[in-house]
Amino acid sequence: MFIGKRLKVFCSILVLWVSAASCSPDSKQSLFPFFSQASQSFKSVAFSAMSLAGFSTPPVPPLSTSGRYIVDSNNNRFKLKAVNWYGASDTRQVVGGLDKQPISHIVSLIQEWGFNSVRLPFSNKMLHDSSVVPNDYISANPQLFGKTALEVYDATVQALTSAGIVVVLNNHTTFSEWCCGFDYNGEWYHTGSSFAYNQTPEMWRADWAFLADRYKSNKLVAAADLRNEVRTMRFNDTYLPNSPNWGWGNIDDWRLASQNAANDILRINPDILIVIEGINWWGAIPILGSGERPFLKPVRDLQAHIRAMNKLVYSAHNYAYIGPKHNGDDATSGGNIKYKDMDLDTFRNTITDEWGYVTNPDTITTYPVWLSEFGASPGETNPADREWLKRIVDYLIDKDIDFAIWPLNGEDEWGLVTSDWSQTRMDDWRFEHLSRLISNNGKTGTVSNVDHFTRLNFNGVDDNASTIDNDWLSGANKGTCPDGERFLGLSQDQRALCGDTKYGKLWNSDRAINVQAVYETPTRSHDTGDWAGGFTKYECPTDYYVAGATKHSWGTSGVLCAHSKIPLANSCRTVWFDRGDNRSSQRAGDWAPGSYKGQCADVEYVAGIAQRNGGAAALLCCSSPLSGELPLVYNAKDLSHRTGFADGNAWAVTTADYSADHILYGPYDRGRWGTGYKQAIFRILVDVTNANNDKVLTIDVFDGQDVLASRDIYRKEFIGAGQYTPFILDFNIAPDKADRPMEVRAWWYDTSYVKIDNVTVQNRNAIGDLPLVYKAKDLGHRTGFAEGDAWVVTTADNWADHILYGPYDRARWGSGNKKAIFRMMVDVTNANNDKVVTLDVFDGQNVLAARDVYRHDFAGPGLYTNLDLDFSISPDKVDRPMEVRAWWYDTSYVKTENVTVQNR
Repeated sequence: MFIGKRLKVFCSILVLWVSAASCSPDSKQSLFPFFSQASQSFKSVAFSAMSLAGFSTPPVPPLSTSGRYIVDSNNNRFKLKAVNWYGASDTRQVVGGLDKQPISHIVSLIQEWGFNSVRLPFSNKMLHDSSVVPNDYISANPQLFGKTALEVYDATVQALTSAGIVVVLNNHTTFSEWCCGFDYNGEWYHTGSSFAYNQTPEMWRADWAFLADRYKSNKLVAAADLRNEVRTMRFNDTYLPNSPNWGWGNIDDWRLASQNAANDILRINPDILIVIEGINWWGAIPILGSGERPFLKPVRDLQAHIRAMNKLVYSAHNYAYIGPKHNGDDATSGGNIKYKDMDLDTFRNTITDEWGYVTNPDTITTYPVWLSEFGASPGETNPADREWLKRIVDYLIDKDIDFAIWPLNGEDEWGLVTSDWSQTRMDDWRFEHLSRLISNNGKTGTVSNVDHFTRLNFNGVDDNASTIDNDWLSGANKGTCPDGERFLGLSQDQRALCGDTKYGKLWNSDRAINVQAVYETPTRSHDTGDWAGGFTKYECPTDYYVAGATKHSWGTSGVLCAHSKIPLANSCRTVWFDRGDNRSSQRAGDWAPGSYKGQCADVEYVAGIAQRNGGAAALLCCSSPLSGELPLVYNAKDLSHRTGFADGNAWAVTTADYSADHILYGPYDRGRWGTGYKQAIFRILVDVTNANNDKVLTIDVFDGQDVLASRDIYRKEFIGAGQYTPFILDFNIAPDKADRPMEVRAWWYDTSYVKIDNVTVQNRNAIGDLPLVYKAKDLGHRTGFAEGDAWVVTTADNWADHILYGPYDRARWGSGNKKAIFRMMVDVTNANNDKVVTLDVFDGQNVLAARDVYRHDFAGPGLYTNLDLDFSISPDKVDRPMEVRAWWYDTSYVKTENVTVQNR
């Protein structure tokens, strides 16, 4: 709800500011009005119900966030298209309409509008009211007779989620009354009143913990909207203003309070989203020289940090008749402008500055934003109000922002259903705009993983964004990255940048940590020697990375090291920032303005921090091979071309119709291939292989500046006419080159028809796909017969020849030292010691190893014997067609079960 909807105002005199005033109980304005109020009525016009978006499919819970989007457990975007259904926070303490229609019918009206979610306000007082709800409040739902308000709220939640509608629990008020004005509900606590419901911060947190536990088994209760319209409230029973703040560390600090409540909730239900609404008003009133509507502007400098950052959603509200410094009452707003009176550019720039900027990608503030309240009256005739609704809808569509319309309620003048709650209300001027908003899906499907950045500030306070609950260094202020993120940078005034660039979430499932603090780490674990001579160094052990840091009264004093889930290499360098900024990446912007800072490259991790006299001075930045997003398969037709034509997903050229040129280049991917040793595998065929051995192609890998690998391909390298042959390029990407625009290219010499199916880029692993076990019957044969999975030859029925050959695997065996194990038997071992077989490993051009096997080499008659061949594959030969072969001399019965190729 918004400040200034119909208020009941306590009549009194505002001492100090207003000489005298009086009001009736039904007055629409308070003596301290933050907003004026649209009156409620039962005005409505019947309209044939229709669904704007059909019955939406529920998301697969739990919900999380990925960058600026909310996603389900399959990483598919779920856009909150919500409506507010109020009442449980109001005087009756039950949702509206239950005295008019069965709850199932009301749910069907929500579906007819096309909403997939409901913001469901409640008051704290309602949770503790044990009295039975009067029957006339719920007269159309006799199954609810005899229930408390909380039990009716339970039934409402169940009715919605059973219909596949997501529920967002919203703590709307403390006291059960209409919201919102200069009252007792402005903050999450209120004490010192002689007649209102008093609530401490601890009671508020306990209520949220209670609800988190109550609904944790219902996964479509997917979000906790911590508090509605945090604003200046009455101090005790006076009219003195008590203003919230963001980051002051006191009882009125909304950032601190929301973080504490969020962490309580997530400890009980780690699946639920946390919605933190920006401050709706702070200060007094404009005519007295203070008071404004900051919304999410303070988040630019100080983000909320909760124990699971991928559960955080920010929210805000917007209405036509208020403004950044207009409280909804012209008399006390000092002539400040309303949103509806702004020109288009000013309006869009203003709301972007207030909350829309949070959806901007690749920043420390990138999160989903939910506009959880906006609305208008169907009877509105003022052109400015009507234009405002068009503009806010245009903005939400253009920016693809989640929303919740105010309200559903038929008894409300602004409601979306008729006053008797029997049907939807779609026959007024609002429908043109609301219908296109609800039917617009924006981004759909899978959301690509994005880099996440978090800024910490642990100068004088703890700043913990992790699930680590223990005090890992007593007596120090601590800054801790979100789980899996690592330090990317540090400033001299104890601000830090965390992120998951390139590596993703690094923390090992064993959740091991190591603290290096106060005194210098005695061991240099990264083979760097004294990487910051004369400075105190805190260095992580091998395969640990810096995930937190500490400050004592005298300055930077230590690091928290987290165990990596992947081996970390020790290619390290010192990044000094004691005399100025030294940033190897500009990602995340200026995350510590006004202070010297050091920042590692996106593909590096911080392995240590050096300080002198408490002043942070240097980072130990290390890199490790990164797998990137590999393997990636690029269909040839999807790459760029200067000659040739598409043939399905392939790309072809003919000598009759085309001239020599690049038949492939691209895709200019930056960062996706990671770092370290890679392979590009070009899958190519020609139509003729028995002609002259012409040069057909030159293939290469290019990073925008340098050729990383290249090779010429000749006709006779193809395995046969019309048969795809894989051609492999091995290359290496250095850590400082990962963000270059990577290309795979093929230059055609106009000497042969060529068709390229695709190019695969993958990590090059020296161990290959080994071990591989080849059943004998699945290999090639020139003599013998199958017996189950084995292959048999007998002297009576077969002749000397290859009993095994193949499988012609290219690149699967990797490079380095290998072993082939032939598992064979003979039927007789006590006869002449005849030569039985010759075994070898062949790469299509050279025999890599061979041995003769005699009868007496077998363990005994009818006993399988492992016959080994050791061999090596050099890196430039890994793409040859590898074979294991056995030549039989027709001197003995032989049965071969399988051949295993493994690393040695």
